[in-house]
Amino acid sequence: MSQEATARNISTTQKLGAMAYRMLCAVLRCTDIRVVALVGKMVGYITWALMPSRRRIVARNLRIAVNPRLRPNKLRAMVRRNIVRTSMNLACTLKTGLMTDKELKRAVTVIGKEEMAGKGTHGNCIIATIPHAGNWEVLARIRPMFSEVEHFGSMYRRLSNPLLEELVFKSRTNFGCEMFSKEDGLRSVLKLARTGGILGVLSDQFTQEGIFLPYFGKVTGTTPLPALLYKRCKGKGSIYAIATRNTALGKWDVNLTREVHLPDNCEDLAAITYEVNKALEDCQKENILDGFWMHHRWKATGRFAPECSQEEIDLISRHATLPYRIIIAVQEQWEEALLLIPMMRILKNRRPDMELTVICPSEQKAFWQTQSYITHCVTSDDKITPLQQLEEEEIYAKGPFDTVFLFSENPRVYRSLRQLHPVYFSGFGDENRFIAKERRKGGYARNSGTETARHRIARYKDLLHNHRIITDQWDYATPDSGNPEAQGNYIAPFSSLGEADSWAIDKWKELVEKLQGKATLLALEADSTRAQAMAKELGIPCICTNAVDIQKLLGPNCKLYAVDGILPQLAALCNCPCRVIMASRLAAQYAPLGTGHRVYTNHTPCHPCYRTTCDQATPCHQGISVDALLQD
Repeated sequence: MSQEATARNISTTQKLGAMAYRMLCAVLRCTDIRVVALVGKMVGYITWALMPSRRRIVARNLRIAVNPRLRPNKLRAMVRRNIVRTSMNLACTLKTGLMTDKELKRAVTVIGKEEMAGKGTHGNCIIATIPHAGNWEVLARIRPMFSEVEHFGSMYRRLSNPLLEELVFKSRTNFGCEMFSKEDGLRSVLKLARTGGILGVLSDQFTQEGIFLPYFGKVTGTTPLPALLYKRCKGKGSIYAIATRNTALGKWDVNLTREVHLPDNCEDLAAITYEVNKALEDCQKENILDGFWMHHRWKATGRFAPECSQEEIDLISRHATLPYRIIIAVQEQWEEALLLIPMMRILKNRRPDMELTVICPSEQKAFWQTQSYITHCVTSDDKITPLQQLEEEEIYAKGPFDTVFLFSENPRVYRSLRQLHPVYFSGFGDENRFIAKERRKGGYARNSGTETARHRIARYKDLLHNHRIITDQWDYATPDSGNPEAQGNYIAPFSSLGEADSWAIDKWKELVEKLQGKATLLALEADSTRAQAMAKELGIPCICTNAVDIQKLLGPNCKLYAVDGILPQLAALCNCPCRVIMASRLAAQYAPLGTGHRVYTNHTPCHPCYRTTCDQATPCHQGISVDALLQD
């Protein structure tokens, strides 16, 4: 782009921003670094007081980096001190490039300069990995101390304002430091790695396109650039972890002595990057409050669980001490909640550090607690709020939560989960009013009336697809589900959907007769009174049970004859073949999932009606014969 074209594209706001920066630089040149630091601290106190969202991010980061058990009363002072310290350091970065040699000598102490300089000559290259801590702009300013090193540079990201970018670039390169923009590609950087010198990389920020590895024990996206550059050195390179540490008002130490010694046979990008992460952790731990924790280091995004290489998975399995924590607030309706099971399994198996916590009504709790892929289960309708349950020591001690899948429309649940910010919300934005309130929301494309009806579970596939999780392993029941030793025929005459889905008693009598009395009536405990009465009339045994015990009663060698509702869905989860009469709903959307099931409907003009009571003289399901159910 020509300079004339560039000038035309510069906005008035950008021109004013560059003018303000020039004026600020003029003032800073005449101001002592200690005064700048004091002003920075004042700004920090204001930031701490007026920005609760930043306070929450810092508190979350410190729980991960220091101790996940830290409670708000302990975190409060640490958060304030960190925000004040960070603001002070950021203010001083503006002054750093404007300091005279005398000011620099008084403000900065360099430790280990001779050792590092010697390893950056004669074609050798030092990859200097740098965390965002202290006053990292000092590292560009100390270039004159390394006169024997031919190339001394650093990676950086361009500013969006081209005028401001030009001013900052000149400030950083005035003393001989070479700056390499990420937007220009890696050709010049790779050339430096091959020819020798010192190259700095601020490599501790989150990146969605990087390698996912533990950092302070919790997996996050990390750039593999230092490892890539090290490999390009072809045996003539070394990696150092360098950090600046604030020691007094307007003073910093620069420690250049921490070399990253790679284990034998450490050649994979993931393995090298993990060693870099460990070294950066050590840098940060020297003074944890000196770190720039105001950015969302362990954030979740729309692509919260990307595919990992086998090397990454192995490192995560061995070294991740804090899990990636997902909350799934399930629907109050039993049937709809059960459809989440395949999605839950996929999420749990996505990475070895995944942990699922379910929020559900009390009646569902015992069921979810039996599912191996669920770690914790809290209730939505107890006296204790979901948030209070999530803050109990056993759950709280594992660290902050990362993602919430909100399917519940219970306001109490939403109010509790809002307190967990910063956390990534996902769900069906066009159905759930609470998800619609969140800026970061998932969703799916709703079928129009002209499209072929899909099973309801398809929308959960769409939701994961929006998060770039695509898989064909979408099994409702696993091969080992259910009781393989259970046998026999069961009838389930009571629907959880209402009277419209009942079948006449004479039909059940005929079915029992044709089964030669070898059948058992199965019902939920809520229907025990009428179930026992009906079983007595039919002359067959009766079992009234709950959702948990159904998994012990049914298996692949059983068969269930049922009306539509929750029981066929639970039976399908046990691999039990089902024969289901669907009177009010569309089979394509509500049929039991899995293999071996059959659905029976009578397509009258009013079917499907989705009603709980039938207002027709002859209900549609009366046209379904017993012989049809018995045909295999």
